[in-house]
Amino acid sequence: MKHKMVAILTLLLLTSSHLTAWAHSPNDTTGDKLKSLVGDSSLIVYGQVVDILYRNSEPTKEQPKGVPHTFVTYQIMETVRGKAPDERLTLRIPGGSDGQGGIYLVTSAPAFARGQTDVLFVKGGKDTDCPLVECVEGRFRVHENQVFNAWGVPVIDVRKSLRIGGQPRFDLNVMEIPQPSFETLLQRPEIRKHVDSLQRSTSHSMKELKAQYEREAPKYSVVKYGVQMDPSRKDLTEGSEALPIDTYEKPLTLNLFLQGISEWSERVGEPQVSINIMNLKERFMVPDPRLMPLEASRSLTNKTSNEERYDVRAKEEEQQ
Repeated sequence: MKHKMVAILTLLLLTSSHLTAWAHSPNDTTGDKLKSLVGDSSLIVYGQVVDILYRNSEPTKEQPKGVPHTFVTYQIMETVRGKAPDERLTLRIPGGSDGQGGIYLVTSAPAFARGQTDVLFVKGGKDTDCPLVECVEGRFRVHENQVFNAWGVPVIDVRKSLRIGGQPRFDLNVMEIPQPSFETLLQRPEIRKHVDSLQRSTSHSMKELKAQYEREAPKYSVVKYGVQMDPSRKDLTEGSEALPIDTYEKPLTLNLFLQGISEWSERVGEPQVSINIMNLKERFMVPDPRLMPLEASRSLTNKTSNEERYDVRAKEEEQQ
């Protein structure tokens, strides 16, 4: 019975999550990227995820249920640039759980799970769609004292430029989803069908099934996303191993990464804009997407040179 009840949540996550792989190249070298990331940030901190809440924006005509957002709170462990307003920092990131077991993914925004440690490049000033510089690009993962970009690709240099490359760690790409309420699950036709089947096979009442679910289903589930290789695919595992196009050093340690970022911060100067404090209770609205009208471009009149006019006149005289 226990396994059947937990299977309800598992089924929900499998049927409601359509997770796509990131479309960015895993290996990249960017010269001015790091300078712009540091220069556009008002705060750079190293911290750990200690709390995650999901809330929808205010309903609009085009978005009657609002748009899911993630409110992720970090415990700041080190400040590299700017001045943090508190020991904890809460960011509102587009995307996340919709409160009904579904997942709304924004491919340009990161996803989070408790316990993760990151280096964050935070913008200042007025509220924007995403408080991180270039959103997902402004988050660097720290795992086992090694630094990766938000896609899980190792960072191997920050002294001269931002250089990334090497074996990606797709296992770092996870999202933490809270347990939906039992009533919310029953609104899903496929889940309701599954629960009705449990009632018939176990002779349990709906009240008993609800109590079982609330007692034994996990409070949070971690969903993996990104590129995952299926080990059963023989065409991907058989054959000779391809030679690497390039070789990469080991990922930078956290200390070397922070030291390099600090040096870049000194070069670009002190930030001029302060950080806004996020109010978790404050309502927020996401504007409906605007359709831009298409305008026909004016046809350009080709100007005929004197030589071209002479050639045309000559051909006409020959034909006569």
